[in-house]
Amino acid sequence: MGISSRRRVGGESPAGWPRLMDICYLVADNGIPIFGRKGCSTHVRETCRGLFESGHSVTIYAPNRGEDERVDPGATLHIIPPLNHKKLGADARMFLYNFRLLKHMREVFRRRKPDVMYERYSLYAFAGKRLAEEFHLPRILEANAHLVEEQRERLHFPWLAQRFENHIVRTSKRLIVVSQPLKESYLRLGLSEDRIVVMPMAVDVQRFRPGVPPRDLNALFGIRDKVVVGYVGTLTGWHGVDMLYDVAHHFDRERIGCVFLVVGGDEQQVVQHRERTMREGLSDRLIFAGSIPYEDVPSYISAMDITVITNSTQFASPTKLFEYQAMGKPSVAPELPPIREALTHESEGLLFTPGSIAGLSDSIRRLIDSPELRQRMGRSARERVVRSHSWDVNVNRIIEIYEKMLDSPNHTR
Repeated sequence: MGISSRRRVGGESPAGWPRLMDICYLVADNGIPIFGRKGCSTHVRETCRGLFESGHSVTIYAPNRGEDERVDPGATLHIIPPLNHKKLGADARMFLYNFRLLKHMREVFRRRKPDVMYERYSLYAFAGKRLAEEFHLPRILEANAHLVEEQRERLHFPWLAQRFENHIVRTSKRLIVVSQPLKESYLRLGLSEDRIVVMPMAVDVQRFRPGVPPRDLNALFGIRDKVVVGYVGTLTGWHGVDMLYDVAHHFDRERIGCVFLVVGGDEQQVVQHRERTMREGLSDRLIFAGSIPYEDVPSYISAMDITVITNSTQFASPTKLFEYQAMGKPSVAPELPPIREALTHESEGLLFTPGSIAGLSDSIRRLIDSPELRQRMGRSARERVVRSHSWDVNVNRIIEIYEKMLDSPNHTR
């Protein structure tokens, strides 16, 4: 099923690239809707869009189409339905789905074999490795987290999932990871350093930019004449959004003129948070806007004065940080290794000790009290993200890796 009919196979290569490629992009995780509002959805789409706009043909193979069809990664999309038999359990569903992938993709590849494969790592996902071997395709594997640890609660056999993960990663000829700590963890598995490339998340610096007209928060939420402290992202527990309740209570007692605006989350989570703000008397101080279309995110960030990341992991590279920075906003974030790679304390924002309510509160308060500091940090953030964390930068690096692999037969598969 095609997202876009635009294809650019053959002819002169743009931007000086020696060859144009037909790229297979595989994402076997049913939790990643291609037309979705999650950071992982954005990562898939923007990588594919960047590759397409560089002149390459891109075909996405995935189980979950999603619903936000106003976004266009410029690729052809093959939806291969997931296994939804709940009695099988998560492990069996993910494992058996590989055979459905193999059957469908073999048929497509026999008619038209791609030049290369790009795969976003998913639990139990051995189909990509097998297809790359069968059809002699240079393959890049992208790992964004230790998925066994991240999804342990839903797994019946985490030890088995870990064995699969270790094998799939160890046998990858080229591995892209989103942070230095993630690279170091894979080096401990025995991978050689020359097989791993650190490539943090990125942002579309044209879509996310200073000067985007801000959303009218007064019309939507009655927010007027207050400093807006904003968060954009999902509301799962490990993201630490609950910390904002403590900060909001503190600021309420101190009569500090700000409001917290939280954008994102599924409908049930948003309802629960709105009910909680009513119970705790924070409905005018802590506002949950709910999920919004991806194309509307820049206008919401534009309306914020300060942006926050309440929590993250030791390995993740948060998409929202780069979106904040591209909009020229100062950020308050936990001092975790992947965040330190993208934000320097006192330059693009302020870092606080992870989990520290006082640290989060003091950092936000400092920025509330200093509009000049907010402006300076916002300018620095924009400069840094344009220089180092645009999708164009990431896509150019991916193409360079493929060029080397195609020119070196021993680097395929």
